[in-house]
Amino acid sequence: TVIGEETPRSQPATTVDEAIRVANVIGYPVLVRAAFALGGLGSGFCHNETELVSLLEKTFTKTSQVLIDEDLRGWKEVEYEVMRDVDGNSIIICNMENFDPLGIHTGDSIVVAPSQTLNNDEYNM
Repeated sequence: TVIGEETPRSQPATTVDEAIRVANVIGYPVLVRAAFALGGLGSGFCHNETELVSLLEKTFTKTSQVLIDEDLRGWKEVEYEVMRDVDGNSIIICNMENFDPLGIHTGDSIVVAPSQTLNNDEYNM
């Protein structure tokens, strides 16, 4: 990215063939999410092309676009609240951690402030 931070690989697809191509570039397993849907409608993890096609056949009956995301299971989801003034000074107000593993929708997850499971190295990245 412009600021030099890595971001998870993700790309939209509007057909089964396009989704297969995207998944092959990203690498399995992938997370499939229905675009513009709340609450995980039509979402799921796919470990191979057979699972992907099966899920897409159901998902494309509800939406015309899906997002194919890199599998981030095992990662931690941490949020920081930062205040910044007009002069560019900033301060971290607090950090919060989703108690549930990444992949559980944030709206369905318990959020704890401050973070509880980060080790010292992770906290000071």
